[in-house]
Amino acid sequence: MMIVETDSDPDVWFHMPLRGTGAEFTQWMDLQLKASALVHRRKLTWREKRRTKKFLESSAAMLRDRVEADQAFLFGPMPPQVSPLVLFTKQFACDEEHSPLHLSLLAEPDPAAGGHVDTAPFVSPHFGEGLRCVRRWTRPDGGPIMSIAYAWNDAPRDIDLVLKGHYDDPDLLEASFDAIDDFAKSIWIT
Repeated sequence: MMIVETDSDPDVWFHMPLRGTGAEFTQWMDLQLKASALVHRRKLTWREKRRTKKFLESSAAMLRDRVEADQAFLFGPMPPQVSPLVLFTKQFACDEEHSPLHLSLLAEPDPAAGGHVDTAPFVSPHFGEGLRCVRRWTRPDGGPIMSIAYAWNDAPRDIDLVLKGHYDDPDLLEASFDAIDDFAKSIWIT
């Protein structure tokens, strides 16, 4: 796995560890809570701290064990009363430049999953033209959910790269699209 770097504002986007010891992850969570308090210019309540820690622990476990994500990043400006927004990266080996159809298979969800999908070209200064995919659907409990995904083929390194995240408050996610697009443009592979 190659490392994804970003030149995004470190006060806005935080690297989220997916591997390491429990003590290291706890230390990172404590730093994350302090950073959140600074971003929002107020002390977090114990409920906000507890809920955020629980969400981050379960997110890291899910990304590490089920998704097998390579890296994850946390969007700091989300209000502390709601779940944090986590974007993760996944790299796939490839041996040729792929067609737009191939990239759409990486970015878009399985058509059998349902929902409404909007896919558009997305240009990164580091990877060139790729795709941006926004999907809206309904959870089994009836609540709305939205995902955003970006996919690029990096032929010089023989990899496909996907950056993806989902959120259960579509309005809040949509309000963050500019910041997420800027983040997607800021990443590169070392």
